[in-house]
Amino acid sequence: MRTYDCIVIGTGSAGNQAAYKFAEKGLNVAIIENFTPGGTCAQRGCDAKKILLTGSEAKDAVERLLGYGLKGLVSIDWRQLMERKNEYTRAIPEQTRNRYDEVGIDYYHGEPRFLSNKKLLVDDIELEADQFLIATGLRPRELSVPGSERFLNSNEFLELRDVPRRLVCIGGGYISFEFAHLARIAGSEVTILLRSGALKQFEQDLVSVLLEATQALGIKILHETEAVSYSDTTLTLSDGTRLEADVVLNATGRVASIEHLQLEKAGVIYEEKGIHVNDYLQSSASNIYAAGDVAVSGNPALTPFAGTEGRLAACNMLEGNTRRLELLPVPSIVFTTPNLAKVGQTEASLKQNNTRYRGKLIDTSSWQTNVRIKDPFARAKVLIGEDDQILGAHFIGVHAAELANYFSFAMQHRIPSSALQKTSFAYPTPASDIASLLED
Repeated sequence: MRTYDCIVIGTGSAGNQAAYKFAEKGLNVAIIENFTPGGTCAQRGCDAKKILLTGSEAKDAVERLLGYGLKGLVSIDWRQLMERKNEYTRAIPEQTRNRYDEVGIDYYHGEPRFLSNKKLLVDDIELEADQFLIATGLRPRELSVPGSERFLNSNEFLELRDVPRRLVCIGGGYISFEFAHLARIAGSEVTILLRSGALKQFEQDLVSVLLEATQALGIKILHETEAVSYSDTTLTLSDGTRLEADVVLNATGRVASIEHLQLEKAGVIYEEKGIHVNDYLQSSASNIYAAGDVAVSGNPALTPFAGTEGRLAACNMLEGNTRRLELLPVPSIVFTTPNLAKVGQTEASLKQNNTRYRGKLIDTSSWQTNVRIKDPFARAKVLIGEDDQILGAHFIGVHAAELANYFSFAMQHRIPSSALQKTSFAYPTPASDIASLLED
């Protein structure tokens, strides 16, 4: 048996940040990974996806400006784009392992399972520690219909050698819409299946605009239906419709990656969404903490939160629960064409909580910032409370992500909307529109 001060399970943003903190303080630390070290975001999520989307965004930018001083066509070389992504991702496992060696962290590869709240087994190796941090993240949800074993998940889609001729995306979340837009711009015939609403956590006025933009791109959206079987290239739907699909993407969501951990033996309470934690990221077992996407902390499953939670959990494990988790407004972005962005509360959530506010949907497509780049879908909605604090900010358009970042900064630092409105920015830039967005 090998003994450590602390064992970290998971090598993504949360796990690594914590492990480095422990090593910095001189603790004897081990880290365990059942996939490739380096985490989902860098290898199979945000970073990898954004490299591919850079190509589709550039193609869209050119095509929007055809006849506006540009001529000629560009096309996406899928294999070259995928190789560019692979050049980035294939180096990450070795870089991560090298960093562990440099700082003195022992690395184990395998499927860990708890034997008690102080012991676990990785393959045939028994490890013991005073404390554990679980940072295993989320995994794609599986579907159980005939033929679903041939559906691709997001990890597998990111390894496609060729762009599919006919793609069906199942689900109404980020992954479904982002990959649908990417594939369509690369030349695929694309259909999205929605069992219920799309992107439910976003401002629905702007989601409606995104659906319009999606259809304008040539993507077919089928509502209130779901897949019931997949045979050869025929996908049969619950309403009897049959679609021909060379690739079916299962993008129905993600669940906590904890199914093999045997948490019951460690006394850890959990659900499908993840591990229950308190304000210190401590689980029901006092020596076991959880951070990042796997922790039901109140934060959304976003990379910025994962690293922050990893560092916070490490501090509490070292110092004895001295720091509570603070829930901060951080933007959520759907990297479609155009981007959809939110930070803070939606109008529906404010109404549900009987919170008084002001704000309205603004069509900004005619504003100079958007006219010059021919962005017909640009819209904004900023929600301001009676105390002049910004409660929510929502955008769709080419500049949506950056606008959300500006408003996130203001909200995190509690800058009143009136003060933000008086702030001068370079003109003409997206930020120079902020004052107009805040007018009564």
